[in-house]
Amino acid sequence: MADENRFEGDAENVLQGRDIYGGVHFHHSRRAATARCQVPPAPAHYTDNERPLSELDEWLVHKHDRDGPKVAILRGPPGCGTTTLAGFWVHQHEESYPDGHFFVRLTAGPDEAEQERPALAELLMAAGITADEIPASLEGRAAQWRSWSTGKRLALVVDDALTAGQVRAFLPGAGASAVLVTEAGRLESLRAWVAVRPVDISPMADDAARLLLGRIVGEDRLAAEPDAVREVIALCAGSTVALCVVASLLTEFPDRPIARLARRLARDERTLAELSPDPDLSVSVVFDAAYRRLNALARRCYQVLGVHPGSGSVSADAVAVALGEDPDDVSDGLRDLLRARLVQETEEDRFLISGLIRRHARAQAEDAEALRRRVIAYYWARARAADALLMPDRGWRERIWPGLPVDTGGQTPAEARRWLEDERENLLGAVRLAYQLGELERTCQLCLALWPLHEQGKYVHDMAAANSIGVEAAVALGDDLSAAVLGCQHGFAHRERGELERAAELFAAAGEAGRRAGSPDAEATAVESLALVRLDQGRTAEAAVLLRRNLEMAERIGVPRRLTLARFHLAKALPAAEALPLLAAVRADFQDRAEPYNLVKTGLWQGKKLIEAGRLPEAAVALDEASELAAEGGWHFERGQLGEARADLALARDEPEVAAAYLRDAAAIYRLRDFGARVRAVQERLDRLTG
Repeated sequence: MADENRFEGDAENVLQGRDIYGGVHFHHSRRAATARCQVPPAPAHYTDNERPLSELDEWLVHKHDRDGPKVAILRGPPGCGTTTLAGFWVHQHEESYPDGHFFVRLTAGPDEAEQERPALAELLMAAGITADEIPASLEGRAAQWRSWSTGKRLALVVDDALTAGQVRAFLPGAGASAVLVTEAGRLESLRAWVAVRPVDISPMADDAARLLLGRIVGEDRLAAEPDAVREVIALCAGSTVALCVVASLLTEFPDRPIARLARRLARDERTLAELSPDPDLSVSVVFDAAYRRLNALARRCYQVLGVHPGSGSVSADAVAVALGEDPDDVSDGLRDLLRARLVQETEEDRFLISGLIRRHARAQAEDAEALRRRVIAYYWARARAADALLMPDRGWRERIWPGLPVDTGGQTPAEARRWLEDERENLLGAVRLAYQLGELERTCQLCLALWPLHEQGKYVHDMAAANSIGVEAAVALGDDLSAAVLGCQHGFAHRERGELERAAELFAAAGEAGRRAGSPDAEATAVESLALVRLDQGRTAEAAVLLRRNLEMAERIGVPRRLTLARFHLAKALPAAEALPLLAAVRADFQDRAEPYNLVKTGLWQGKKLIEAGRLPEAAVALDEASELAAEGGWHFERGQLGEARADLALARDEPEVAAAYLRDAAAIYRLRDFGARVRAVQERLDRLTG
């Protein structure tokens, strides 16, 4: 059998021989450093980030040769270009660091923490130290690196650092060195060992994004399709890597219109795939790396935020309910997402995920439908509890779904209203999602429960969108009573938007549904609502006929609160002499019922009718009291209406300048709250008054 003389593996020196006589001697000199410019060059079209570059300039300046090293931690959402920024800064300051520009890249996963030892070996060899001189242990290599670098001026980039311990292993010795660390984990404790400054990198602004695309693609091509360019930039959501992918796609296919790419990116299920054509330039690769660093609970929180309906910020409570986990543990998981810059905290324990990151989070959810249904159940239960607290006497919930349980959870009405306001965007999203998932009864129940939010806040666009879906769900269920009530809510949205004929059509349809359901209550509500539209149209006599009919129906129904409301609305169509006694009785009833919102509306109409009767001092008192109550309750639409009524009072007193001031205040309230139709009407009055 022939002898084999074979070597497998790695070694600094290898000798192969059959017979050796005498000694074997190796003679070599220390290898010169050959790799001290390791930092990758910045892209030729590098754009934006003047602010963080300026912060780095300010922080990394050394006053003395031994006052360092100084460390800057670069933070930002995945794909924002922290690594590129670090490299760009180093190349801008090459001459300040004559002893070398070093780069260490740490891999991304949470199970890859043992990376410092081989990385330090590479650093030491780049510094000119031979492999046989490098200690085996991590501690020995770190000490040798510190010893070699002491007193030198070098720049070091540590990319994707997960822990402060990792960074400590690479810190140079004392000297005027700069260390730029891109953060991938929790590095706060690094402050205990070295001078540190965090530098936050924001998503690229739209104007900077357009500038970047123009530099790569060409300004002429962008100018030819401005709308498509804006759409593409919006879809990239400030992600530098996404914008670079877009630029590469546009340059690869110069004859294709930008609008074609915009259409493909707009397809939600295709966006990430379109932006990940190459592993070397891929949005998915960047986000996947960030996702792998998360612990199991943080990943689950990320998935919930991805499938969550609506565009608003999400409470830790909602995520905890969806996951069935302890709220404190979930709060910790969400804070891990915050540290990874995958979410933003808009206020305490409320988190926002948006743009491409949200699409990525949605794609990670293996049980997406189950998570969505649990989220819907959360908003459904909380919204019904808020409705029960804010309008306990409305009664529709019990009449349509008798026995449906409601748990108010010890909340106060003020807390319930604040919750509805905080969750407004998410609640509309929950209505849409419940309908999409076929939860038709819950869709109807959610729409009914949102009436206090939509009506009192005058969120007419939300009101129209939600109740349009609610009516469709009720019709699909064959539930005429739900269709009647939600149809009236839908009609009120169009009435508040000034679309009076459309509102009248919806109220008429709701009345028909109420008759089919055999519900005098629902039919009377539709009649009352139609009468208010006729009053808005100036058809006062017709409105009065309908409102008297509504009062007769209320008397037959015999529900005290309905009777009070019927009297209140009838008073609007009556002359002052008849209206004022009715309004006085209505006010007393609402005081007994402790309904401050309806007291505000009653005070408004008392003021109007007192002005009509020429009883101006009494009108002033009524309007002042109602205004104070509206401000306390935060009922902004009514605040605007009261401003208009006070302007009427000022004109009745021949005080046009005072009237103009009230109208300006009313217009400002309407404008701030996006009550567009009222802004236009008040502005027209103001223009006529000021000439």
